[in-house]
Amino acid sequence: EAANRAKNAFLLNMSHELRTPLNNIIGYAEILKEELADANTASPALDQDVDKILVAGGHLLNLLTDVLEISKLEAGTSELTLESFEVANLIEDVTAISRPLAEKNGNTLEVRVPNNAGVMHSDLGKIRSAVRSLLSNASKFTQNGKIIVEVTRESVPAHEGADWVSIRVSDTGIGMTDEQKASLFTAFMQGDSSTTRKYGGMGLGLAITKRYCQMMGGDVTV
Repeated sequence: EAANRAKNAFLLNMSHELRTPLNNIIGYAEILKEELADANTASPALDQDVDKILVAGGHLLNLLTDVLEISKLEAGTSELTLESFEVANLIEDVTAISRPLAEKNGNTLEVRVPNNAGVMHSDLGKIRSAVRSLLSNASKFTQNGKIIVEVTRESVPAHEGADWVSIRVSDTGIGMTDEQKASLFTAFMQGDSSTTRKYGGMGLGLAITKRYCQMMGGDVTV
């Protein structure tokens, strides 16, 4: 337990320290891109180079954010911000952001939201992050296939007076073995080393999603 606390403190501090210079790199790259756009002599090659800095910087920032968040969750310092919001609007926002990633691999993204999806009272940011993580994985591991996001709303007798909203993401991707499913929501775990090499990532997205869902009184399963 002491070693785990030391690890969390180290990850929290390092994540903060690394994010500061990285934000500067991204900020100056954005300024440089604006200056190139305003310059009299446009340079497509330079513009593409700056775009590469921004893409790489953004990817690295997302990785650091995940490390910071898993450290907060393990340290018990991550908190919920509760509000009421339309489920249909949530799904529309998330799928709009995720669609380009799905289409990049030749996939079609199908959305099924019923008229009675209604309003939900929970942490909008954490649910948005969870659904994006599921869609990101579906898009990453599916080529020229289909990804479906389906929402259902149902009353659960054990929790009288409260409806449950279920958000299901399915795909026609490469699939998983029973062993891979068993460790799917474990932090820093990937299916196998070849998966890590081919598809990238640190294996944190689904671990964070699991913690978020459980914090909000729900769960995520496969």
